[in-house]
Amino acid sequence: MSRIVLAVFLFHALLVSAQDGPCGWNGTYDPAGGTCDCDDGWIGANCTTLDVRPASPGTGFAPVQTDAWGAAVLKDEATGLYHMWVSVIDAHCDIEYWARNSKVVHATSSTPEGPYTAVGDAFPVMAHAVDVKRGPGGNWVAFLTAGVTAGGALGPSSYGAPCNCDPGTQQPIGGCFSENSEEATVVCTASSPYGPWSNPVVLLDPTALLDGIDANFSAAVAEDGSLVGLWRTYPSGSQMHWVTATNYLDPATYSWQEQETPLFSPPHDGLTSEGVEDPFVWYDAGRGAWHVLLHDMTALGGADFYDGLAHAWTTDGVNWTWTGEAATSSASFTDGSSSYSARARPHLILEGGRITHLISAEQFDANDWSYALIEPVGEPLPDPTDPDCPDPVVMALACGPGTVWSPTDCRCVVAYPADADFDSCITVADILLLLGQFGQCQ
Repeated sequence: MSRIVLAVFLFHALLVSAQDGPCGWNGTYDPAGGTCDCDDGWIGANCTTLDVRPASPGTGFAPVQTDAWGAAVLKDEATGLYHMWVSVIDAHCDIEYWARNSKVVHATSSTPEGPYTAVGDAFPVMAHAVDVKRGPGGNWVAFLTAGVTAGGALGPSSYGAPCNCDPGTQQPIGGCFSENSEEATVVCTASSPYGPWSNPVVLLDPTALLDGIDANFSAAVAEDGSLVGLWRTYPSGSQMHWVTATNYLDPATYSWQEQETPLFSPPHDGLTSEGVEDPFVWYDAGRGAWHVLLHDMTALGGADFYDGLAHAWTTDGVNWTWTGEAATSSASFTDGSSSYSARARPHLILEGGRITHLISAEQFDANDWSYALIEPVGEPLPDPTDPDCPDPVVMALACGPGTVWSPTDCRCVVAYPADADFDSCITVADILLLLGQFGQCQ
């Protein structure tokens, strides 16, 4: 009996992969028509392009007379408030001094786009590249690059005390040396978005690596404490690697990809041009796959430079599939204007597993200060109290075979992605349908 169950499980996994794989695990594949039905937030023939919409001017986070660089946002379901953790360059210094002057500010907003208002410092100088996720039991989990003192607390950069800069020029007063960071990757936890945050647990020390640099660590943490993520080294460009763990708080349970082996094949292997950096990893429970957005800097065809957003996915945390460009460097606004965004430090706002907004760094205001840009993705979330959204009790009876009513999306959705014949069950018939399409290629 166990062999039968195993065989069905394997066929089921194959069926789901066959349906979702050609669509970047962002949609359902129709083998008969060879087309993809994209999930909300994704567009394109293979559902690998983000459906980025115009942003409202003045939203996001723009500190006064200083640079902001990358932001993580989570909604506190208990209060409905949106919490942001954003890297801010202290003492009015230019972003080029981030490795010595970066800190992480906590800000809040009643809406996902903002504007966000600073509450206070969450992590002191030097702290950067923060990635905040929810962990087991609803814990708040922060991964970041940070200075760590001999006593095991968060502290200044190994370069020394922060620079003191002239707000007019953003340059240090009296000089202050700073280059790339080799600070540790750490994890801190809290039971509240307001903290207090635990002392850091060091996960990775770049100084012990052959081509170590700030690791740009990002990961998704499961309810059982396991983890899937990505990190980087810098041989001749930024090079991605996989990481997994059975306990996100115990460094001894971490498995790291061999540091000289690139995750992606050429030209995105970190050996061409500037490579790829700044991963944002998340898990799609509905489709059983992990995804990543990356700042892609791989200049091809003789170009001097390139900035864009790339996407990849995995179903096991180790073997990642590159799908290509997810967004360009062009950002548009509701007033008809547009600006350049390098798409550095990308993050997403997700609600109920659905992508609602894209957050990007490395775009500048009229005074040349960098700010955190937040753009809507896909159709706005429907308001369940909106009279235009049908009554869920009525619609639950009106949905067709194999579909159920989703109050979040305000429409009928497929109940089980692997249900190829839409009979609301996963049976041998679904496996036979798959086998009938076996060997076909898109």
